[in-house]
Amino acid sequence: MRSFIINLSFEKRDWKMKPVFDPTQYKITSKANWNIVAPEYHYNWADQQVGPFKSTTEIVKLAKMRPDDKVLDVACGTGVVSKEISHVLGPQGFLVGVDLSRTALSIAKKSITYQNSNFIEMDAENISLRFKFDKVTCQYGLMFFPDSVKVLKSIRDILNHNGMIIVAVHGLAEDVPYFSVIMKPVLKYIPDIRPAGTPTVHRFGNPDDLKSELAKAGFSDVNVVRYDFVYKPGTFDEYWNDYMKSTANSIRSKIESHGKAVLEKIKNDARKNAAKYEKDGSIMFPWTVLVATGINR
Repeated sequence: MRSFIINLSFEKRDWKMKPVFDPTQYKITSKANWNIVAPEYHYNWADQQVGPFKSTTEIVKLAKMRPDDKVLDVACGTGVVSKEISHVLGPQGFLVGVDLSRTALSIAKKSITYQNSNFIEMDAENISLRFKFDKVTCQYGLMFFPDSVKVLKSIRDILNHNGMIIVAVHGLAEDVPYFSVIMKPVLKYIPDIRPAGTPTVHRFGNPDDLKSELAKAGFSDVNVVRYDFVYKPGTFDEYWNDYMKSTANSIRSKIESHGKAVLEKIKNDARKNAAKYEKDGSIMFPWTVLVATGINR
């Protein structure tokens, strides 16, 4: 259930001072960022199942969970998908959630009462579980893994024959304006804020790209279902303040370091971008989510 919190401040610089993506530093910074924003993300977004988190119930439906399933929730975050799964599983079932963030995992542990569950601090690119699972879920995590194929192949290795993977990602920029309304002017005025090669929130927003990634990892019968949700962040100022405090937390200081004039330009452009989604002073964003399923044959 890894969210859409943007992690862009992961870089080292070469002799020409161009930002270079560093996957190790990316994970370190991502983990630190998530340990800060996890509570707000959980209580204001995920646990309320607003906007894109309406996909939580759809993931479990597509998984066709059985009471005796053994389930792994990768990048489980604060455990909203795990919680939904736990309502289906019975005494013969088993649930494991893994995530980088200790803070997120502590929330998951407190919110889930299912006896046969365990939550482990673990890097999805280095899954060290020996157990075999029937289902593996991953909500809003795949696009942020530097080596996504490695993660998917690792998942295949711990899936039973005919086991299923269920992955949710955000759509393309034009289909998820919550991100692009502000990020377009950020990239316009601070073009080097995102080192080349940095994973982006829209990385698998094209259904063909998502299908291809699962197929590369060896999954069969890959299918992608599109869902179109709506998110209402309130007024523009409420949207701006929430976005900068949570979604863009990891790059906020970098944006502000360019001075008030640049920040004001970004905000003014974002306000113009948001106008088309405004009615009577409130914003209503469309939000496309893709959920892919694949089978380990």
